Amino acid sequence: MEIWNFGEPSCKCERCGAIFWYEERTSGRARRMPSFGLCCQQGKVDLPPFREPPAYLTKLLRKDNGKRSKNYMQNIRLYNSMFAFTTMGGKVDTEINNGGGPYVFRMNGQNYHRIGTLLPEGEDKPRWAQLYIYDTENEVKNRINASTSEDKRESIDPHIVEGLKNMLDRNNILAKTFRMARDRFEEGDYHNVRLKLINKRRTDVRRNDMPSATEVVALIVNDTAENRKGRDIIVQYRDTRPRRISEKHRKFMAMQYPLLFPYGEDGYRENIPY
Repeated sequence: MEIWNFGEPSCKCERCGAIFWYEERTSGRARRMPSFGLCCQQGKVDLPPFREPPAYLTKLLRKDNGKRSKNYMQNIRLYNSMFAFTTMGGKVDTEINNGGGPYVFRMNGQNYHRIGTLLPEGEDKPRWAQLYIYDTENEVKNRINASTSEDKRESIDPHIVEGLKNMLDRNNILAKTFRMARDRFEEGDYHNVRLKLINKRRTDVRRNDMPSATEVVALIVNDTAENRKGRDIIVQYRDTRPRRISEKHRKFMAMQYPLLFPYGEDGYRENIPY
């Protein structure tokens, strides 16, 4: 059998800068300046570049930055889970791991995300977004305990957890949003407080600066009506089960993967121009 080796990709789209192999060009004939369409449809799709990550995250992502960076890279999924605002949901197949082979995670149907209440109920320990609001004096310890089993806690560096917490507090609009709710609870006993994450806004943050907190959130006090408009996410005070959030909400991905979206950036949204 003859093996074809194209080498490393060496061509760049002249419109968006995406890297390709020469063989991926749109034209079948040889050209001095090959054209590519798998990226931006030959200039029809114009997406702004990602923002540079915060300095602390950039430092952790450098392979030559010592033991702390190595620890972060080895446990990156755990660190992300500690700061996720939502939890993953779906029908998990628990019968597949009935032998002696490697562990297999299999989910049937659609994957979705759920969000809980603002405060834990009764003696329940805080989890997910509650960790941004409840008992924040012991937040680092609470996050480690809520996201790891006892046999894995030794691999987690509390200094990294503290650094990530401070980084998100400074930069992440979602973290700032839930900290606002925390401040309201500290000011007084506000029962029936709701937090609404707004799906539709006037500005397109892909083209402008990051949104302000007032564009992202509304704090609703003593309103028991179901003020659900479109796909807004309404987080209750207490006494409700976790709710499924719409996969079409702008913050759907940012809430589950805060370390991939350290600023709380918008993900997919409806009516994006072609």
